[in-house]
Amino acid sequence: MSTFVSVGNATQSFVRLIDAVLEICSQLPQPVTIQYGNSRVVNKNEDCNWKDFLSMNEFEEYIKNSELLIMHAGAGSLINAIKAGKVPVIVPRRKHLNEHIDDHQLEFAEALANEDKAVLVIHDSDLLNGVEQAKYEQNNNKLDMTVTPRLLDLVNNAILEKG
Repeated sequence: MSTFVSVGNATQSFVRLIDAVLEICSQLPQPVTIQYGNSRVVNKNEDCNWKDFLSMNEFEEYIKNSELLIMHAGAGSLINAIKAGKVPVIVPRRKHLNEHIDDHQLEFAEALANEDKAVLVIHDSDLLNGVEQAKYEQNNNKLDMTVTPRLLDLVNNAILEKG
């Protein structure tokens, strides 16, 4: 039982996601590991494990071995989660908050949620509800986590729009 939180490797900070996780940390499966990337974290909760960056092997191990995944909406992160049969909670980076250069993560996250591949959280205050929904769906096999041609198209489009 554990939680893995990943903000990815973007150069922009994603402290909003980290702060939202810290608000509910005690209610998450323990231990909680937070991959914080380039985010400047001021108050690192001692109850969490903190990693700036991970190798691909380490990243895949955390995904495979964690009960709960809370992630930014990076295509690579999410395809790895789905391939591992996990129901990720997605909090997309937002342009208007200077978390990314555009809103492709929101568009990608909406598409994945519409395909029943993930749980999308738009408002930070809804993170705990999203966590509960993802845990329920994960434990009750409510979502089809097959990597389909449609999913690969969504990933491809997200990458093309980003580039």
